[in-house]
Amino acid sequence: MLYVSVKLVHLFAVFIYGGFLFTDNLILMRMKKRLGNKEYAKVRGYFAEFTRVIVPKALVVAVLSGVYLFSMSFGTISEEGLTNYQTLLAIKAFLGLWLGIRGVLQVFYKIDPLLFKSHRFPFILVVIIIALSQLMLSL
Repeated sequence: MLYVSVKLVHLFAVFIYGGFLFTDNLILMRMKKRLGNKEYAKVRGYFAEFTRVIVPKALVVAVLSGVYLFSMSFGTISEEGLTNYQTLLAIKAFLGLWLGIRGVLQVFYKIDPLLFKSHRFPFILVVIIIALSQLMLSL
């Protein structure tokens, strides 16, 4: 029961973080073309003000719950090495941890990333993580 509950919390937190990246990359960036700089800055400011409250916390919850789910799902490594499932899960975990560390350093410690300063790269990683999840279902 605990595993299912943590998985639901994880999915909810991931939806919040992924939805933020989706909105930022696919909706707000397109609005910039239609609105003037002044109006776009105002809309962007409202969006940033709202998301600063919930998105970083959702990211932390997603990473912590993801670590728990990883520890419950990874299993033992056989003598033959990692299974395909374990390999994909390890890649997903690495990408998720990278996103989490980047987000925590940026939001809570005000350390800007040295590379990939926009939200486009994290959005691409989230899409890759989703694709890996779907691929894992077929294994």
